[in-house]
Amino acid sequence: MKVPKYLDRDFLRTVLRNGFNTTDDFDIVAMKVEIGTSPGDNYTSTIYRVFLTFVDSGNCERNIQFLVKHLTEQVATLVDFMDLFEKEIIMLKEIVPRLQRRMNGAKFSARYYYHCRPGPQTKVLAMEDLKELQYQMAQRREGLDFEHCRIALRKLGQMHAASMALVDEDPSLMDKFNFGMFHGSVSNPGQIQLCLPLSFPLLCERVKMWKGFEGIYRKLNRMKENFWPMMYESTSRKHDGYRVLTHGDFWTNNFLYKYNETSGKPIDVLFVDLQHSCYTSPANDLQYFLSISPQNHVREQHREELVRIYYESFAATLYELNYSKIPTFAQLQDEMRKKEMLGFFAAVFVLPIALMEEQSSQGSGLDGLMDEEARKEMTWLMISGKSYTEAIKPILKRCDNLGVFDLQPYQGDSNY
Repeated sequence: MKVPKYLDRDFLRTVLRNGFNTTDDFDIVAMKVEIGTSPGDNYTSTIYRVFLTFVDSGNCERNIQFLVKHLTEQVATLVDFMDLFEKEIIMLKEIVPRLQRRMNGAKFSARYYYHCRPGPQTKVLAMEDLKELQYQMAQRREGLDFEHCRIALRKLGQMHAASMALVDEDPSLMDKFNFGMFHGSVSNPGQIQLCLPLSFPLLCERVKMWKGFEGIYRKLNRMKENFWPMMYESTSRKHDGYRVLTHGDFWTNNFLYKYNETSGKPIDVLFVDLQHSCYTSPANDLQYFLSISPQNHVREQHREELVRIYYESFAATLYELNYSKIPTFAQLQDEMRKKEMLGFFAAVFVLPIALMEEQSSQGSGLDGLMDEEARKEMTWLMISGKSYTEAIKPILKRCDNLGVFDLQPYQGDSNY
């Protein structure tokens, strides 16, 4: 493959200095660059894996590797609108290291090495390659089994707790994190509305075909007229009972697991793609995760147990950090009730992407979603897939039983 032009000596010098403690005196022996993710694994960037052999100032030959996240011109407008690049830089360079220090070195994500803007609409971030530490992605379409879910939620509880302690020390650190993925309003549409405007109407068409879902179809069909105002209102931060720094896009593709070499069971997890982090209710991450990531039987049979696992880790971490006002489990349950609609939206917009069985002939990824013709075909392929149909039916029934679809639609703009 063609090596990006910005991967020059100046770029490598800065990466080596920041990430590998080398001096500016080195000689490059060999460099190899390959695509670092599989198709469908990343929607806002191209990931390159760089392998570098160099001779340092002590005449020692060293082999290193790192990742380069390349945000392209095609998604630059959306990335700028959501401040995705800047937020991820702050998270990796400033926030995550402080969270990890509070946890006595426990690791949450990759190390930051360097970032730059080699072109007017091109943004580049160099970071630690977690594959070198034996971390790998789980299978997106298979869903996570109970043990994978347990480990992810325990680590999430630790990260949320550490963020509460950090905010206690310096509240201004959260100034940049006042909106997340569902940010926007009817007058100023957000990322979801721009990229996935057809998901809910096409879901309604599918539900209309299913026997036994007549009542749910009628309720969903009534939601159409005020769907976007309802989404912005129900995901607003103004309903938060208490807040943590959330991941913001907490699903399978953003987890890398480490496995026991003998048993093959997961023993740790790290989080990637922190550009949607938001200072808001912890239920945002939990509802989002539960709608998208678990295997169907895990979601249906172990939902409450998984929420309890998260809370026990969260509360225990706050106790260890000597945090004085630990939220109760009843408070978390209240947050979960208020964010049930967010869980439904995640099932409408993101679960189809997670379970997509084939790519559109018109395009894929975020580029495909930004093109009108590709978007139509891609959305229909996602919504009509067998795996998605099997997953969404029990989710719809649960939401209906809880009265999620009976909420009165909001008539104004969101005050996020």
